[in-house]
Amino acid sequence: MTLPLTVGEYLAAAQTDRRLRRTTHHYISDMIDVMGPSRVFEGIYGMERQLADIVAYFKAYSMSMERRLLLLVGPQGSGKTMTVERLKRRLEEYSHTEPGLIMAVEGCPFHQHPLDLVPPDERERRGFYWHEEAVPCPICDRLIARYGWDRVPVRRIFISARDKVGIAKHTPTDLRREDITNFVGNINFALLRERGSTYDPDAYDFEGKIIWANRGILDWTEVFKSRRQLLSLLLELIQSKRIDLANFPSVHVDEVVIGHSNYPEYNVFLAEDIMEPLRGRIHKIDFPYNVDLEGEKRIYATLIQRANRVRGEAKHVPDDALELAARYALKTREESQGQRGLSPRFFEDAFSYAYTLAGPCLDLEALAEAIERTFQHQSIKDLNVKELLKQFEEAKAELINSKIDTIVEEIVPTHFYDYGQNLYLNYLDAATRHVSGAPLSDAEKELVDEVEGIMVQKRQISRQGRLAFENVLLERRDELRRMSYRENDHLRPVINEIVFNKIKNLLRLYEKSEELDQKSQELLDVLYQTAVEQRGYCPVCARSLFKIIGRSF
Repeated sequence: MTLPLTVGEYLAAAQTDRRLRRTTHHYISDMIDVMGPSRVFEGIYGMERQLADIVAYFKAYSMSMERRLLLLVGPQGSGKTMTVERLKRRLEEYSHTEPGLIMAVEGCPFHQHPLDLVPPDERERRGFYWHEEAVPCPICDRLIARYGWDRVPVRRIFISARDKVGIAKHTPTDLRREDITNFVGNINFALLRERGSTYDPDAYDFEGKIIWANRGILDWTEVFKSRRQLLSLLLELIQSKRIDLANFPSVHVDEVVIGHSNYPEYNVFLAEDIMEPLRGRIHKIDFPYNVDLEGEKRIYATLIQRANRVRGEAKHVPDDALELAARYALKTREESQGQRGLSPRFFEDAFSYAYTLAGPCLDLEALAEAIERTFQHQSIKDLNVKELLKQFEEAKAELINSKIDTIVEEIVPTHFYDYGQNLYLNYLDAATRHVSGAPLSDAEKELVDEVEGIMVQKRQISRQGRLAFENVLLERRDELRRMSYRENDHLRPVINEIVFNKIKNLLRLYEKSEELDQKSQELLDVLYQTAVEQRGYCPVCARSLFKIIGRSF
């Protein structure tokens, strides 16, 4: 396609090329469609509902959303800034692609849309729907006077935060210096002497964040910390899509305003009656801390991948270390549904510290130590370290118990089957001999008491019902002996637990000393091999895992 060179050519081309008729909201919606939400919001995990709400906001470009402040509300570190930064970065990339073609009036400080210069009756005659508020800026007025509206030159532009094209960011700092001129520019008094009139556009500095952000995104962080005068400007910006400049007519602007706020400041804003008009122009999306386990794990895995890439290393991190941190993070947030608790920034610090402590593997021990020591460097208001450390111990216990359950229910019947089957047959023989009155050896008595004691504890049988249960075994002895213990619903969990008790004693001993007899070492090697081949462990973190399990006993 040959790019149009004037507004008149642009208008003609726009009749067949929908890209030339897009508003800013429409443009960003197309960007999300072309790149895909997963690419646009790359690296943001566990916030699927919030991201879907943002996508829906832009998809509604033909409705009322163009007159709303998109407001992200959540605690510090919940991902608000990162989400907006992703949007801005992808918008810059999109403007360099063929589908992302975007053009503006050449020489216009607002980078105004060429259709803004087309007289309303001409747009209507050609069947174009466009902003009713569309009017040229003072510079464009002068260009129209010089060339005529249809011969005003146009050019392709590229969204760029660095070049102040289509992206601007405002963060309230010193409220005494926060002024409306930061957004809409001001008279240049040095040039005023030369031009002689405040009504001359050449005597005005068109340098302000609303001007730079036109055709793109104005990112307004901590929005409710701003002076109320500026919030009135914000209301005008999103309500009428125009701004007033000193001594000039109102100028049309078309940009998306994205605000950030935390809950305390947002609640103060809601309580102010004077802000009611702005409240009616807000589209709020809650951004709590992530409460999705897998999403939280992906955040931490990305941290390690980035550290390895930057440092040129290949440190390994087992999935269980990621799960421990994620379980703990969610435990601190669950009571408040993600509005309070430890933020991802806390765990960024913890993993950074664990990375320095770890050798070739960032194992559970390194992570646990790092999390506990990270509290010493935090500046969190009302930080109850004692309670948070208690929650961490609970998270560790939950993880260890889940590993124990895996050993009992999966590893034992698979890798220690022969041992379990032998126990099962020995018990059947001992139980049937006991009920028939035959004498039992000490080992047989111990086995019967252990099996039936566990069944009593699990409430499978009562103490008084032990003899009745043995009678049933006697009646079915031949049938049961032909059966694998894994097929016996009553005895399978009991045999697994007895086998695990042997392993537990081994792990308890191993936690104190790594020197074991040959048979015990062979047993431990089976556990190691299973952890490495099936659970994503390396030899280093497998040793750490079983030491921690042994310590828990």
